[in-house]
Amino acid sequence: MKKIKLWYSDFYEGFDPANNYLHDLLSRHYEIILDPKDPDYLIYSCHGRDFLKYKNPVKIYYTGENLIPDFNLCDYGIGFSYLDLGDRYLRYPNFALIPDQFGKLLKHKSFTIEDIQKKEFFCNFIYSNSQADPARDQFFHLLSNYKEVMSPGKHLNNTSMDIGGRFTEDWMYTKLEFQSKFKFSIAFENSSSPGYTTEKLMHSYITNTIPIYWGNPEVAKDFNPNSLINCHEFKTFDEVVERVKEIDQNDELAVQMINESPFPGNKIPENLKEETLEEFLKSIFDQDKEEASRRTKFGRIPVYEEDFAKNFHREKPGTLGLLRKILKI
Repeated sequence: MKKIKLWYSDFYEGFDPANNYLHDLLSRHYEIILDPKDPDYLIYSCHGRDFLKYKNPVKIYYTGENLIPDFNLCDYGIGFSYLDLGDRYLRYPNFALIPDQFGKLLKHKSFTIEDIQKKEFFCNFIYSNSQADPARDQFFHLLSNYKEVMSPGKHLNNTSMDIGGRFTEDWMYTKLEFQSKFKFSIAFENSSSPGYTTEKLMHSYITNTIPIYWGNPEVAKDFNPNSLINCHEFKTFDEVVERVKEIDQNDELAVQMINESPFPGNKIPENLKEETLEEFLKSIFDQDKEEASRRTKFGRIPVYEEDFAKNFHREKPGTLGLLRKILKI
């Protein structure tokens, strides 16, 4: 079994380099030596800048946020966007990295009118982030004019129901238990871009609620369009609310939608299969370090990386000021 020196950097707080989905996947094929000082391969994310101090490893960028990899700084990228960069990029949304939940999307549904009538509440809105696209709050208020939309999270909280702390160990499961009591879920992403779909839609499906979805305008490339209310198919949010009312007032229609398979033909799309990610990673790690390198070490790229590193601590990443400094405009 090939030995690889690997490290992870700039992931979320609490991330464990020795116990995570990517690490488990790689451990099937390689003997991994975790080396934070001199790794041959570095998998990094978007929650810091430590990756900049590593000059020699092959760098693989992974994001669970609505960000496009900067291929001037990384050799390979894994993200949400629809990009074509040969062997350097894989679109692999992060909800597919939660196997105990992702697998439930294929579970056969036999929901009945009696089941829908047992739902205690109308619609949920579960968010803690107040910095999302204003569209999310706008829809919450608009739908609330029809019926109460319950918001147990920190943002727009209007109920005393406890779904657990956002970062407690069992938070995901207490949230899902709460969500299952509703007929509808507002499953809005924090921003909208082609390809950007997170676990919000998946959680709506596995709790047998009807997703009211907004975020990825091309969501039907992955999911069955008959299984959700896709806001991108309507001209206005007012039209979306009218569609919600129609379903809410017709139990047969609601049951039909809940019983729809999330995936067309009840089959996981090829681009979301674990094997797809596994083969992408193997195509990198099966090569020697020198062969796997894709970033050029010459021309303007070294200057770009140096300027990025110098300015990273001066301005928030992604701001227009930082971009102007890097590009000298």
